[in-house]
Amino acid sequence: MLVVLFVPSVERDGSTAVDQSRRVDASLEMFGRVFGGATAYPKAKGIWRDDERGGALIKDEAVVVHCYTTPPAIEDDSNLAELRSFCRKMGREARQGEIGLVIGDEYFAIRDFGEG
Repeated sequence: MLVVLFVPSVERDGSTAVDQSRRVDASLEMFGRVFGGATAYPKAKGIWRDDERGGALIKDEAVVVHCYTTPPAIEDDSNLAELRSFCRKMGREARQGEIGLVIGDEYFAIRDFGEG
């Protein structure tokens, strides 16, 4: 099962840089600890539409992190809780509108960055 996480390069305002290198390293460590490993690919050029800000288009050079794992590992409640917590924390700290996560062939737009 493939899990893909997009690590942003800018905050939601589209111009303030985030510490992407630190976030990529933290992502790799989390995936290694929870699912056994991951690979980060060089920056990808992308764009995201922020509907809550009138459809503003945010250009980004995200790093794409790929993690291959087993269905039992991704279905484990504690593993999912750690992944969810990690994505929410990144969203809060990097001041994002959305954190993109793909599990299998399903895209999850994580917008709730609460700690619960």
